Amino acid sequence: MTAEPHIATLSELSRQLGAREISPVELLQTCLDRIASIDCCLHSFNALRAESAMVEARAAEHAIMQGKRTGPMHGIPVGIKDLIDVAGLPTTAQAAHRVNAVARADAGVVAALKQAGAIILGKQAMPEYAVGIAQFDSPWPPARNPWNLEYHPSGSSSGSAISVAAGLCPGSVGSETAGSIRDPASWCGVAGLKPTDELVSLAGVLPLARSMDCLGPLAWTVEDCALMLPAMMAQSSAPALLQRLGTLDLGKSIKGLRVGVVRHFYENDADMAPEVLAATDNALRVLSELGAHLSTVRLEDFAIYATTARSISWPEEYAEHGAELRDHPERFGSVTRSRLEDGMDVPAHVYINARRRQAELVDGINKVMRDVDVLVLPTTKKPAQLLGYEATPAGEIELSLTRPFNLTGNPALSFCNGFSEQGLPLALQIVGRHLEDDLILRVGHAVETALGLRSRRPLPLSRYMKAH
Repeated sequence: MTAEPHIATLSELSRQLGAREISPVELLQTCLDRIASIDCCLHSFNALRAESAMVEARAAEHAIMQGKRTGPMHGIPVGIKDLIDVAGLPTTAQAAHRVNAVARADAGVVAALKQAGAIILGKQAMPEYAVGIAQFDSPWPPARNPWNLEYHPSGSSSGSAISVAAGLCPGSVGSETAGSIRDPASWCGVAGLKPTDELVSLAGVLPLARSMDCLGPLAWTVEDCALMLPAMMAQSSAPALLQRLGTLDLGKSIKGLRVGVVRHFYENDADMAPEVLAATDNALRVLSELGAHLSTVRLEDFAIYATTARSISWPEEYAEHGAELRDHPERFGSVTRSRLEDGMDVPAHVYINARRRQAELVDGINKVMRDVDVLVLPTTKKPAQLLGYEATPAGEIELSLTRPFNLTGNPALSFCNGFSEQGLPLALQIVGRHLEDDLILRVGHAVETALGLRSRRPLPLSRYMKAH
C-alpha cells in the first residue's frame, strides 16, 4: 500500500514521482495544505514561496511527463533554514531587524538543489543568528517539538527538523557549527547529516563561525539524506565522493566493518538518561548481529574538544557580529547578546592556541580511525527537554555529544534508534573519516532498517491545536 504523501519518505516520494504515481503539483499542494493546517502550532516556517514553488512544480511535472526527469530530487519540495539565501525571500536569521533583508541571489546550495530539480518551499525557523536557545522575546514564537508541543525541538536547525518530523516537507537543509543539524534531528526523531567540512558550499549563507560552519540534509530516513546530499553538492566538490554517492548501494552488507565505540564519552556520565544508554546498547547489539566487529576506542576527553571548540567558535561569532552588537545592541535578543559577548572576552592567544590544539585533535582522531572504520556513540544525553529548560539548572549541562566532530570536521550522522518512556525520540550518532560520508550513510541505513522504527510518527497534532 502506498503511504499518504505526508508520511511517505523522500525516497518513496522520489520513486512515486519517477513512476508518475504522484505529480510534483500534487505533492507540493499536500505540503502547502499541511503547513496551512498545523504549522500554526509548530512554527517551523518563517516564509513560504508558494506561488513560485507552484510554477516550478508545474514545470517539473511537464518535464517528468515528457520523460525528462533530471534525477531523484526532481519534483521534491525542500525547506531551507533561514540563514541561507533564497532569491526573493528575506534571510532573517530570525533577527527582527532583518525582516526586509531580501536575498538577490540563491545561495550555492539552493542553486545546486534547483539544478537537481528540487522545489524550494520556503525558509525555516531557527534561534536568532543560530545562537542560543528557544527565545521568548522574539517577534517569532518559539518553534515546538511535534512529538509533544511542550517540549524543545533543539536547535539551531529547529524548523528544518520539525517540518520533516511533522510531514510538512520531505527534506530540509540545515546548518551547524556545534551540532545544530544532529541535535534537532535527535530530539525530533529524524535523520540529520553533518557532512565532511567544506563538502557543501557556504556561499550565500550568513556565517556564525566560519571555520566550523557547514550545511547538511535533514530527512525522515538515512536513505533520504543519501539522496539529498549529492544534490546539495556542486559538481566540482569532492568528485570521487560524488561519484560514489551516485552509485551508492545502501543495502550492501556491513559484515566485517570495524566499529569503534566511544564509551568514555557517555557510559559513566551521570547526566546520561538510562533510556539513551539502553537504546545505544541495543543499536550496538544490532551492529554486531549485522556482522560488524565492535571494539572500544578512546579519544581525548570530551571536555578538551568542547573547550577547544568554544575557544575558536565564540570569538569567530563575535568577529562576525561584534560591530553590529556594539553599534546597535537593541537589535539583539538578550540570549544572543549574552552569547556573542562571551566571544568578546576570548584573548587572541587563547584563540591561536586553540587552533593549534585543533590540529592536534584532528591528528589524534585520524590515528584512532586507522584501526576502525566508523565511530559510534549517542547523539544527545537525554531526550527532548521542556521548553525553557535552559533557564533552569539543568540547562547548564551540555546535553549534546556532537561538538567534537565539528571541531575535527569529520562527517557525522544522527538517526532515531529508540523512544523514551514518554514517547520522545532517542538517537545514535555514527562518525566517519573525512570524505567517507557514503560509508556512514550505508552503516546508518543498515542499523536504521534493522531497528524498524521508521513507521512510528508523531501523534496527530489536532489535540494540541486549541491550546496553541
